[in-house]
Amino acid sequence: MSLASRLYQLQETDSQLREKRRILKDTIHRLQTNEELSRAEAELASEDENLQQAQKQQRKLEWEVDDYTAKIADINGRLFGGKVTNPKELMALEQDVRGLKKHLSEKEEALLDAMGVSEDLDSHVSSLRANVETIKTAWNHQSQDLIALKSDTEADIARLTEMRATTRDAIESGVLLSYDQLSQSKGVAVIKVERGRCKGCNMQLPTGQWQRARAGEVIHCSSCGRILYVE
Repeated sequence: MSLASRLYQLQETDSQLREKRRILKDTIHRLQTNEELSRAEAELASEDENLQQAQKQQRKLEWEVDDYTAKIADINGRLFGGKVTNPKELMALEQDVRGLKKHLSEKEEALLDAMGVSEDLDSHVSSLRANVETIKTAWNHQSQDLIALKSDTEADIARLTEMRATTRDAIESGVLLSYDQLSQSKGVAVIKVERGRCKGCNMQLPTGQWQRARAGEVIHCSSCGRILYVE
C-alpha cells in the first residue's frame, strides 16, 4: 500500500471515528434526557396544580353554601317557631333571609361553575397522566435499544481507534504532521483526483503532478495544498 493510500485510509478512519463519537454523544444524551417525557410531566404537574386550586375553590364554595343554608334554616326556625312575635323583629328576620338567599343563590351558581371547572380539569389531568404513562412505556423499550446502540458504538470506537493507531504507526512523523495540519486547517487533508482534477478546489492538475500522485507519492495540490490521492 502506497503512502498516499495509507493517508487516505487514515482520513477515512478519522471520519468514521468522528461520526461514531457523534453518535455515542447523541445516544448518551438521549439516554440521560427524554425531552418528550420531561415536557409531558411538566404539563401534567402544571395542570395538576390547577386542579388542586380548582378543587380548593370548590370546597370553599361548598362550605360557604352550607354556611348560608344553615343560617337561613336558623332564621326560618326563629320566624316560624313562634318565639318571635314582634312585627319589627319578624320583618328584620325576613329581610335577613332574603339577603342570605340572594347570597346563597350567587354562591350556588359560583359553585356550579367551579364544579364544571374541576370536572374538566380532572378529565384533562387523567388524560395527561395516561399520556405520561404511555411515553414511559415507550421509553422503556426505546432505552433498551439505545443501550444496545451505545454498546455497539463503543465497540466500533475501540476498533477504529486501534486501526487508526496502527495506520499512523506506519506513516512517518513528518508526513503525519502535514496531514494533521491540513486536517485542522481545511477539514479534509487528502483529496481524490478525478479526470486530472483536484476534487478539493476543482483545478486541473499538471499531468506530471497527478501521475506522480497515482504512483503513490505524497503530492500536494499546487492550488489548495491538499494531499492528492488517485485510486
